[in-house]
Amino acid sequence: MVIGVICFALLVLWFSGILPKQFAKSAAENYMNEQLYGEFYEAEYAEYSPAHDSYFVYFSGGPNPSGEMGTTRHVGVYYRFFPFFVWYDSMYPG
Repeated sequence: MVIGVICFALLVLWFSGILPKQFAKSAAENYMNEQLYGEFYEAEYAEYSPAHDSYFVYFSGGPNPSGEMGTTRHVGVYYRFFPFFVWYDSMYPG
């Protein structure tokens, strides 16, 4: 009975988008930590984009190409219900 309630709660959190949003944010933070200037950026928020069927995680605080701090950067993370694959980085758009 308890296991059923826990599974039901996890399914509700998963399909409501709460858990996938946190997984997308975590995947984007791990990606940013692997980048050259990743330690300067801080994740602000994550939002789902139905046009891309993915999450975009927005970061702020990093250096721009001239070396000044305070720029923003966003990272796209696929897919809606299993957001673990980083497919877009605004610093490397190509």
